[in-house]
Amino acid sequence: MAKFDGIVGKALLTVTEKENELTLVFADNRYLFVTLDDGKIKSNSVPE
Repeated sequence: MAKFDGIVGKALLTVTEKENELTLVFADNRYLFVTLDDGKIKSNSVPE
């Protein structure tokens, strides 16, 4: 899963929970958004 190579080994700084969404903030200003959409888990990382 090369998409997540940028966050492997990075310190997790904060976790924010909203309805159907988790936002994880890692060191070096990297974000991982995990959402529940129509019963399926989807993720998006910034920067990729």
